[in-house]
Amino acid sequence: MSVLSMLKFKVNNRGLRGNYFRKSLIFVLIVTSFPTAIIGISTYMIGINQVEKEVYQKNKYQLEQVFKRFDEQFSQLEMTVDKGAANSIFDEKIRHANFIEEFQVMQDIYRWLAVTQSSDPMIMRIDLFLENQQMLVSNDRGAIWLKDGLNKGTYDSILKSEDLMYWSDTENFYPSDVSSLFPLVLVHKLPFISTRPYGALLVYLDKNMIDKEITQLNPYENGISFIMKPSGDWITSGKETDASKQPLKDLIRSKVLKDDSGQESFTVKWEGEEYSVATATFSRSGWRYVIGTPISQVMQPITLTSKLMLGVSFMGLVIAALLSWFASQRMYRPIKRLVQMFGGGISNKIPEEEDRSDEIKFIEDKWLNITRKSELFQSLLEENRYSIKKGFLLQLIQDQLYFFSENELRVRLEGHGWDTVNQKFTLLLIQLSPFSETSKRFVEGDEQLVTFAAANIIEELSMDKANMEVINLHNLSVSLLVSFEQDKPGEQIKSELYKISNELINMITKLLGVHVAVGISRPANDLKNLPKALNEVKQCLHFREIGEHGQILSTDDFIPYVKENLGYPFQIEKDLIHALQMRAEEETIQLLQEFHTVLKHNAGKAFQIQQFTAQLLSSVLRAMIQLDVAHASASQGINLYEQLFQLKEIDEINKWFRNAVILPFLKALSEKQGIEMKQTIHKVKEMIAQEYMNDISLEYLSDKIGILPKRLSAVFAEVTKQNFIDYLTEVRIEKSKELLRNTDLKVTEIAGRVGYQPSYFNKLFKKSEGVTPGEYREAGLGL
Repeated sequence: MSVLSMLKFKVNNRGLRGNYFRKSLIFVLIVTSFPTAIIGISTYMIGINQVEKEVYQKNKYQLEQVFKRFDEQFSQLEMTVDKGAANSIFDEKIRHANFIEEFQVMQDIYRWLAVTQSSDPMIMRIDLFLENQQMLVSNDRGAIWLKDGLNKGTYDSILKSEDLMYWSDTENFYPSDVSSLFPLVLVHKLPFISTRPYGALLVYLDKNMIDKEITQLNPYENGISFIMKPSGDWITSGKETDASKQPLKDLIRSKVLKDDSGQESFTVKWEGEEYSVATATFSRSGWRYVIGTPISQVMQPITLTSKLMLGVSFMGLVIAALLSWFASQRMYRPIKRLVQMFGGGISNKIPEEEDRSDEIKFIEDKWLNITRKSELFQSLLEENRYSIKKGFLLQLIQDQLYFFSENELRVRLEGHGWDTVNQKFTLLLIQLSPFSETSKRFVEGDEQLVTFAAANIIEELSMDKANMEVINLHNLSVSLLVSFEQDKPGEQIKSELYKISNELINMITKLLGVHVAVGISRPANDLKNLPKALNEVKQCLHFREIGEHGQILSTDDFIPYVKENLGYPFQIEKDLIHALQMRAEEETIQLLQEFHTVLKHNAGKAFQIQQFTAQLLSSVLRAMIQLDVAHASASQGINLYEQLFQLKEIDEINKWFRNAVILPFLKALSEKQGIEMKQTIHKVKEMIAQEYMNDISLEYLSDKIGILPKRLSAVFAEVTKQNFIDYLTEVRIEKSKELLRNTDLKVTEIAGRVGYQPSYFNKLFKKSEGVTPGEYREAGLGL
């Protein structure tokens, strides 16, 4: 198949899908996708909100834990210092102690300072200030005498504070060396319980350790954290190595200073990133601990979850769309088949005047058109049912349906409204006298008119009787077929038939004024015996009295005469004519021999044999005329009857009839039918080549051509030397091999293209070619 042909095929296929397919696809898509979309959106909205709440609650909880932990650390530090200040070594005796003389006391203080410092990793240094001695005792620097100046005044101010323990600025005590110290120093006055303090413990913290702790307490990697005074001054900004975030800290600090509630959460935007800020205030010192967290990090679980949910929803919609497509295809399949059926199949071109955009409208229009045609056909059938029935009965009694079985004849007769169950049949032959025997009411040429009028009269008389049917034989003869129940007595049947015959004679004579003779046949149990019954009743009417009116003759009353005059072998003649028509030479010669054997036995006299043979000759010549075959004698001017009556011996007659009549007939018929058969078979082959992909049969082709299926089968086998099925299979297999070689169509599609179901096609192809269609294509056979 060429590329252009494939494109045209696809376009034709696409053209079959119109509005109905699109509407059904949209409908199914909505039905399947809408619930999925609703579930997806609802799940997303509810789930995201729930996850968002959970994430914020978790974040809030984590921040609260951070604040609590950091506050606990400083509280623990204060408790440690407060507990140490209650040690007995810091009682009143130190107020006026001479540390130079009391060396052991100094050692105890050094030891306590070292132990206390090591008890908490945040403590970097502890100094003991003694006012009376104007001395500063440190575990790592020893005893330092305070000099007059700024430092002395700063230390003296420690004891003026009303608080027992408080935080102060480190730079007041170490103005030149605060880089490694925490900006604030914890001051605890001594002694632990006294209204007159003599000194104080100054606990300095490790700034690096606190910065590290602050940074570690921040639950998010890219977040920021710092501690500030209520005034806004920095206490520590954490262990932050990225200086570019300092503007962000300044921005957050300014917003925190504007807040008077002491603890609040808010958001700020900085360099395209949104930060969630949470603050907490230390109850003892009023410090503000601030944590800034990128919202993108807080929302990362939500973002991932939302993407997953959206992805799942999208996949659900895609699956729903695919299911909708397949469902609509399945729903559309019967519609498509109807469109293809009404449109002549997918391989045919769509007529320009056909609009298939709306398949239902297209099918409706086609159906209405078919309905109209069916109604018209039914109307015509009803109008011609009478003629069809009359034609069937005429063919039946004239023995033109001899090839039908008894059962087939009864079925067809029942189709015309007759009850044939347990019935026997009788023929009445109504013979009208020639006009020369009547009162000149009619003239020559009115025979058909008179016969038609008589048939109508008989029809009127038998109209109310279901078991009677009139058959117009023309040429002044009308037959009446009558049926009776099998168990009805013969005498009663004969009485009724005589009564009917008298009514017919009286009515026809009265209305038409012609002489009428009625012949009554013997009852026939089988329809196939009606032709014989007609011949018998015809012979019986030969015994009517010329010029006598209203005669009724029954074959039962003329049995001796009939037997004497019916020695003619009608059945052999019929079989011989049939064998001639079928060109069965041997059978014909055999039947001719039987014919003369019967004549010799029945007649015995030469002139009778000549007459009966002349009758056979007449039948043969009539059969030739019916078959449109000319005998050779016609063109040579030979009178066959003269030749026949010159012969005396039966063997000479038999030999002459065979050589001068039978064999020339068979030759002429063979020549004529040979040409006709070849033309017929050529036409059949063309139809097969055009319609091999459809469900074609011998009956279908015979109906198209106008001959009987049995005859077509015999002719096809004689001309092609193979039967019809084998030839059709051969054509389809060759077409399938061509499609396998030249196209990429699936094997199932190719099976449909050549008129087979896929499973049967595979089996048939392997039987024919020895390989499956797939193996044939893969092996490249036929290339």
